[in-house]
Amino acid sequence: MPLLDHVVLQVDDLNAIGDWYNQVVGLAGGTRTFDTPTLIGYALPGEPAQLFFSLATDLGGRQTHLALRVEDETIVRRGHELAIALGSEILHEPRLWPEYAPDYYAVFIRDPAGNNLELKCQASTAQPTLPRG
Repeated sequence: MPLLDHVVLQVDDLNAIGDWYNQVVGLAGGTRTFDTPTLIGYALPGEPAQLFFSLATDLGGRQTHLALRVEDETIVRRGHELAIALGSEILHEPRLWPEYAPDYYAVFIRDPAGNNLELKCQASTAQPTLPRG
């Protein structure tokens, strides 16, 4: 069973950010599956499609963090390039994060609504974790 069931991000303009997420979620293999006046839903690939996150208006709060697991480092870097092309703020460039795990490779992006989006994968070439102290 997956660790992440779903996440709902608050946004101000569903149409504008929905277009942005259509492209980014597409990199992770997800698809936009439903729309209402106050909610857009995205699902994981497979049969049956399973909702894994939504964008909604009028929920309160900001700075939600969403991590999408992608296939490999190439997809993480493509997400970084796409974010730059879309004019998004890059919070952290793609790199290994050995403080999380020796093979944790990710990029952190600010979406147009101010949320923190992470694209992560298991790196093919892990570096040893340095001892703390």
